[in-house]
Parts: sequence; C-alpha cells; structure tokens
Amino acid sequence: MIQNLGHFVYIKERPWKLHHYLSVKSAAVRSGVDKVMFWCDKEPDGEYWEKTKPFVQVQKVKAPTDIFGIPITQPAHKSDVIRLQVLTQYGGIYWDTDVIVVKPFTQLLDNQFVMGQQGVQGSEGLCPATMLASKDSIFAKTWLAGFKDTFIGTGPGTPGWCVHSVNLPAYLANTMQEHITIADHEAFFWPLYHQKHVEWIFDTPGFHAPNAFSIHLWESSGKQYLNEMTEEKIKNGNSLFANITKTLLD
Repeated sequence: MIQNLGHFVYIKERPWKLHHYLSVKSAAVRSGVDKVMFWCDKEPDGEYWEKTKPFVQVQKVKAPTDIFGIPITQPAHKSDVIRLQVLTQYGGIYWDTDVIVVKPFTQLLDNQFVMGQQGVQGSEGLCPATMLASKDSIFAKTWLAGFKDTFIGTGPGTPGWCVHSVNLPAYLANTMQEHITIADHEAFFWPLYHQKHVEWIFDTPGFHAPNAFSIHLWESSGKQYLNEMTEEKIKNGNSLFANITKTLLD
C-alpha cells in the first residue's frame, strides 16, 4: 500500500514561476494526499513561492554531488537521486514541478510502485515525472542501485541523459513485473513533449485529455508558452493548460 503523501523536489537553479505554483497547488488540493513535502537544497523566492508555501511542508536536503563515485553536475540528475531516496524512505506520490494534477490518485495507492508509459505502449520508456511508491519499495531500491551501471551524467540532449531515469526503469519493469504497476500512456504523460503535442497542451482550443490523472507540461519543450504565461491568459484561455488550471487561481 502506497502512503498517502506527496513529494516535490527542487534544486535551486531556476526562478519559481506561475506554473510551478499551480503544480504544487494542484497536487495539494486535487490528488487526495494528506500532506505535500517539498524537498529542496534552498527555498525558491518571489511572489509565487509565497503563494506556494501554505500548501507544503519544506524539508531541506543536501543535493548529492556524486553517486557510486560518479560526479553529478546536472540539477535534474540530482533530483533523480533525491526523489528515489525520498520515496524509498517515506513512500508516497512524487511529481515534477511542471506537472498539473487533474484528479485524485487514490485508486492507485493499492500497489507497490506505479509508473506511467511515455508514449503509446511505452514506446519511449517509462517517465519518472510522476510516480508512486510504497515505503521500502523493492523496485525503487533496485532502480537506485542500478545507477551504478547506468548513470553517465551527461547533459540534456546527449545519449546518456535519460538512460538511468527512463530506459532503466523500463528495463526493470520487464524483469520485476510483480513489483511494479504500469499505468497507460494517457494516465500521466499525454500529450507528450513533441512540438505538435506541446501545441495541444497550450495552443489548441478545446483539446482535452479525459483519461489523465495529471498532465506533464514538459517545461523544457513548452518554455515558449510557460515563460510568457500570466494569470490573465489562463483565465481567458481555452487550451488544455488553461482549462485544468483556471480553478486553481480562485
């Protein structure tokens, strides 16, 4: 049984923006968790962090500089390690700060570990931006131990960027089927990060994702929209993003 607890991880290398606030608030008010833990090396700052703070319990954590002696230089990779350590120790539901929760995750809690397919039938692996784990999950422990052989630590766009975080869990899921539940590609990660899909999220009136528990905004791919996002645009918009966040502005 997965603990009814939510987690976010933040390594302070970027400003805390409107969509980050909406991400955390959506988890706090829609996911069904009892509380949300915010794990960070340093707290964010600014207007939207002040709005976020009432929804979380801040937990300071030291960002790792290496794993199995392999240097970790990328903030995203530091987060990869912390999220698995936190889920192993506490259990619960983890979300990236560019995920908008749409509905309760309660029906998924009666499992050991849950990940969602990235792409139809997992054609692009399993994505770690949303995942659920029971405390001391065997899958989480095995995955983290697997960093020893799969973590390369190279930057975005390089062949080693996602090996430990997307390809490894997909491989383990095939060999440890009794320890993981795979959610359909529409549960957490549809639309995808491809340009056409990003347009479905931010620039296609009336587009909806009826089977989603949460929507991943793919911050890197959608930055042209997110960097210019305002509360007014959300209130007056009819995109998938606007329609799943409007009520969070009340």
